[in-house]
Amino acid sequence: MTSRQTTTGKSEQMMGDVGTTLLVAFGVLAAVGLALTVVALVVIRRYELPLRGIAATLGSLVYVLSPVDAVPEVPLGPIGLIDDLMVVIAAVAYVRGLVNARRELTPAGPARSSGGRFPTGGGVPRQSPPRLPGGRRGRR
Repeated sequence: MTSRQTTTGKSEQMMGDVGTTLLVAFGVLAAVGLALTVVALVVIRRYELPLRGIAATLGSLVYVLSPVDAVPEVPLGPIGLIDDLMVVIAAVAYVRGLVNARRELTPAGPARSSGGRFPTGGGVPRQSPPRLPGGRRGRR
């Protein structure tokens, strides 16, 4: 075996390792993207987000999955993922605020059949009417 054949065999093996690594990395990114998409669709459907919430959710997903970034991953390695993480955190905070606002505005009385997601009575304890002098009760 010549040294040229040995070098060619090593380079082919190295190319195979790089190809396998890229394939695994692509598979992990695809799995993360799919998981984020499923979570986003569940939140959109369950909490009936307004259009701006849907736009923020889908926009953050597109940014994370897009190869174009403000801080690229290729030359900077893991540091390049910081901008993706910040976009996801900002979108989650925004959508969480929308969900909390919707929960506060949603009536939770017995007239609404919500399947047990909201407490009955609006979460406000019921108070008895005030007592008037002489033992009588007010509000007849």
